[in-house]
Amino acid sequence: MAYPESGEFVLATVKKIMPYGAFCSLDEYQGVEGFLHISEVSSGWIRNIREHVKEGQKMVLRVTNVLPEKKQIDLSLKRVSEAERKAKMEERQAEKRGQKLLERAASKIAKTGAAAMREAGEALEKDYGRLWDAFEAAAKGELKTKLSKQWLDVITEVAKQEIKPKRVEIRGLLKLQSFSGEGVGEVRAALSKVKAMGTKEVTVGVHYLGAPNYYVDIEAGDYKTAEKMLDSISKALEAMGKKDFEFSLEKKKE
Repeated sequence: MAYPESGEFVLATVKKIMPYGAFCSLDEYQGVEGFLHISEVSSGWIRNIREHVKEGQKMVLRVTNVLPEKKQIDLSLKRVSEAERKAKMEERQAEKRGQKLLERAASKIAKTGAAAMREAGEALEKDYGRLWDAFEAAAKGELKTKLSKQWLDVITEVAKQEIKPKRVEIRGLLKLQSFSGEGVGEVRAALSKVKAMGTKEVTVGVHYLGAPNYYVDIEAGDYKTAEKMLDSISKALEAMGKKDFEFSLEKKKE
C-alpha cells in the first residue's frame, strides 16, 4: 500500500467526525485514511469541530506525520495556505484533464483505457511527470517521447484539437500629441503605425481615452514577447523624428 510523504499536500474527503477530530480518506491513495486533529483545523480556538468541517467535504490538507507500520497519517488544515490549496486543486484538475485526453486519444484508435496507460500513458508520465504536461507539449508540436507513430499522431491530433495556446496581455499607457500645423494628421499616422506593428503571433490594439491619452493593448504567447513589442513600439515612435511631436509610453501597472 502506498502512503503519502510528510509535508505533501493531499486531496481528502471527510469520512467521520469525532469531538476531537475527523477521519479522512485520501482520494489519491486508495484505501488510505488519515486523521485531522481538532488542533490542526484552525489557528484559533474551536468549540465545535462541526462548525468547520462536514462529513463528505473535500479539502486540501497537509500531511504532517506518517507512520506506515501503525497505518497512522496525521493531517493539518491550518497549515495549508490559500495559494497552496489553489495550486493543489489546479494540479488535480490538470491530472483529470490529462486522463480524459488520453482516453479520447485511445478511443480514436479503438484502444481501452488500460491499454492506453500501458502503451502510452506510463511513458508520458515518465518523461513529463503528468499526462497534462505531455499533452500541452503535443499541442505546441514539441512532444518528445518514445512512442509508436500511431500513438504520437493521435495524441498530437487530440492535443491540438482540445488545448488552445496560452495567451497573455499587457497594456501600455500612451500619451501622444503634436503641436505642428499638421498635428491631427501626424497623430493619426503615428497611431496607424502602432496598429500596423501587430503580427500573426502578437496582436496590437489602440484604444482612445481622450486626447492625448490612449491605451495600447498587446497580446502574445508570453510576457517577454509582449514587453518586447511594447519596447519596439516606443522605438518606432521615437524614430518618426517629427518636429513638435511628443509621446510617452509606459506599461500600465496591475
